[in-house]
Amino acid sequence: MVNKHLTVQIPEGLHFRAVAKIRWISLEQQCSVVFQNGNGEKAHSDSLLEMLAISAIAGTRLHVTVDGRNENRTLTMIEEVFENGAGI
Repeated sequence: MVNKHLTVQIPEGLHFRAVAKIRWISLEQQCSVVFQNGNGEKAHSDSLLEMLAISAIAGTRLHVTVDGRNENRTLTMIEEVFENGAGI
């Protein structure tokens, strides 16, 4: 299990395309990913609605927990989404 605080740097925040990419990454890498915001709300990567519901706008800091066989690679890939978006 690996943990890290990440800040959303995408100007649009974690929008649908970004959370869909994160979900795809977690499924492909066979890892469980959980995000937690400053209010204690949690979102699991297998639920697009949960990830959208935490309303992570640009500048939001989230605690990310990744658990699974490829956890370090998964975390690196998620960091890239937080920094560069999902192709928008």
